[in-house]
Amino acid sequence: MPVIRIKQFIFCLCLMMFAGSGFAVVVAPPTIVKSFSSATVGLNLSTTLTFTITNPNGAVDLTGVSFNDTLPAGLIIANPDSLTGTCDPGVITPAVTSINLVGATILAGSSCTFSIDVLAIATGDQVNTTDPVTSNEGGTGGTATATVTVVTSDLTITSTHSGNFTRPQTGATYTLTVSNSGGADTIALITVTDTLPAGLTATAIDGANWICTLSPLGCTRGDTLFAGTSFEPIIITVNVGNNAGSTVTNTATVSGGGESNTANDTASDPTQIDAVLQMTVPTANVQAAAGSTASTTLNVNYAGGLGAITFACSGLPSAATCGFNPASVSATGATPVTLTISTTARSTAVLPPGPLAIPPQFTVLLALMGLAGLLLALTRTKNRRLRLATALAGMAFLVLAGCGSDNKTTGSTGGGTPAGTFAITVTASSASGGAAATSTVNLTVQ
Repeated sequence: MPVIRIKQFIFCLCLMMFAGSGFAVVVAPPTIVKSFSSATVGLNLSTTLTFTITNPNGAVDLTGVSFNDTLPAGLIIANPDSLTGTCDPGVITPAVTSINLVGATILAGSSCTFSIDVLAIATGDQVNTTDPVTSNEGGTGGTATATVTVVTSDLTITSTHSGNFTRPQTGATYTLTVSNSGGADTIALITVTDTLPAGLTATAIDGANWICTLSPLGCTRGDTLFAGTSFEPIIITVNVGNNAGSTVTNTATVSGGGESNTANDTASDPTQIDAVLQMTVPTANVQAAAGSTASTTLNVNYAGGLGAITFACSGLPSAATCGFNPASVSATGATPVTLTISTTARSTAVLPPGPLAIPPQFTVLLALMGLAGLLLALTRTKNRRLRLATALAGMAFLVLAGCGSDNKTTGSTGGGTPAGTFAITVTASSASGGAAATSTVNLTVQ
């Protein structure tokens, strides 16, 4: 007699003995456990779900063992489902969103196991709980729960550059880097697009293993970007035009890869653009007496490439000139240039100290005129009066001729640099005409 039959015969005898003695025999229901093959699975990828049903009774077989498992919304049965294992003579039936077992027999103290692949169709924690497992002999048992987290790739992109650009400039570069910060590898084509700011023109775009075009400006690639890694960088070479603003922003965008989070797919790269030629005057206010010079320093910063830089002044007062040392700049970088403004001395003229003031010469003249009048009145002959008048006129001429030789006051200018404050414009320009810079120096002439 087979061993199984012997066990069943012994079990029946025991039942009869217990029945005859008034004791009831309790048969435990089957138990069920389940598990996923991994704690996480990538979106649109498969993981294996395994069920194990056990008969905890040491001497009683369980028949009609059955259960149903409805998958959570983020999982479906894969196609193909790769079903393996059996629970004879039960029937395992997979559907799109569920799997069930009907009519299995599990011998005493034994278990059966089967596995099936499920496909992840939504991200997040997918909690899967079965209905209770049942049997003819043991009735209804418990449930089983397992959780798998569905993850996806998460593409990000950065745009970087080194230093400030200059206006104009050729060969400036942006570097774009695509990374996968998600928990799963990419599963689809990845596309990068770049939008340059106004005033910048792309002349080249290239990246190892990327397929790139200048128009539209961007790149694509279809290989897998593994979780936590980055692709080779993309280099965009640009020319900076004279019409570029002082601050511009480059914008780069990545898409594809099978990701679901698109909130972090764009990178902005603010870029400062300086003029190729810059000039500043730390001390812009200078003074000079007429006939002397005034000096200040021009800080010239030149990026090069446009020929020698020369200097000129405009707005100078009359009879003033300017000079520069050095007279021109060709080296790149910062160069101090000394600006010297030369003025011319003014000539002076004699004027009375005021409209109501009488200088000493005029005082003498008035006294002589008074004396002459007295003498003329006392002189009776015509010839003497004539000679006396002639002598007095000569003396008056001598007195007037001496005016201005002593006690003179400067009141007007002529032939020199006038007094006042003058705004002088200093211009630096390149030989090619491609760059210019201006600064203002305020000259006060005393």
